[in-house]
Amino acid sequence: MSFFEAIMLGLLQGLTEFLPISSSGHLMLGERFFGLEEPNLLFNVVVHIGTLVAVTLFYRKDVLGAVGGIYKATVTGLRERSIEAFRESEGARLGVLLVLGTIPTVVIGVALHPFISIGGGEDVELILVIGGLLIVNGFILFAAKFPSDDNIEERGGKWTLWNITPTVAILIGVAQGLAVLPGFSRSGLTIVAALWLAVYRTEAARYSFLLSIPAVAGAMIFEGAINYEAGALASVDGLTDAGIYGLAAVAAGVIGYLSILVLVKMLQKAQFWHFAWYCWALGIAGVAWVLI
Repeated sequence: MSFFEAIMLGLLQGLTEFLPISSSGHLMLGERFFGLEEPNLLFNVVVHIGTLVAVTLFYRKDVLGAVGGIYKATVTGLRERSIEAFRESEGARLGVLLVLGTIPTVVIGVALHPFISIGGGEDVELILVIGGLLIVNGFILFAAKFPSDDNIEERGGKWTLWNITPTVAILIGVAQGLAVLPGFSRSGLTIVAALWLAVYRTEAARYSFLLSIPAVAGAMIFEGAINYEAGALASVDGLTDAGIYGLAAVAAGVIGYLSILVLVKMLQKAQFWHFAWYCWALGIAGVAWVLI
């Protein structure tokens, strides 16, 4: 892999990981439309670490609050033999909500894993599936146009991360689990689900991106374990490759951080649904390419 290819793939990963346009779908279509070589597993792990660092830095106060809150609540709960500490601490409650949201993601992701393979399947069939799911993803994003913070009480709630219910957290986790399908966007499905479940716009983004931390980290560990057992886990070949991988991770992290910033701003201005136009255009192009 050349320096230029690594940086471009890192930028693509950072851009599509958080914007609601499907990173896996872009990777697969890029390989087939432009003849790009699929990067090895280690490269994928490294650039995902870059995006994980980006989202962790962006929401560092929430991450530290959740970790610290769970630790303190656990110590207090064991000492007092009560779970009240988890209800009274905002950080601990957030940590519990993230765990609840991650459980259905893991169950659905593991269940669908045998049917999903980067680079697997016939090219024509795969492009048709990705194109179709991108079109569906566009309609899901377009649905974000209708729920707003103005009519949130009419939909049964006004949830922030302090008073969001466990049921809402689990349902958002289900949406995240379905997003393992290439063509669906993780951030798109989770944010739209949160909006329709009457979570405030900025809080929907906050929970979505915080929920991505255990999901992406868990997926990397899962894929790494499978490929390690199969003997397919590549290694870095010399200092040059190590430097290229590191720069790709930095590129993914920087553009990922900026992508989160842009997405949050668009949610604040109720412009999130405009990403639907891009998904429709790309999805239709993919389907047309197969049919024509």
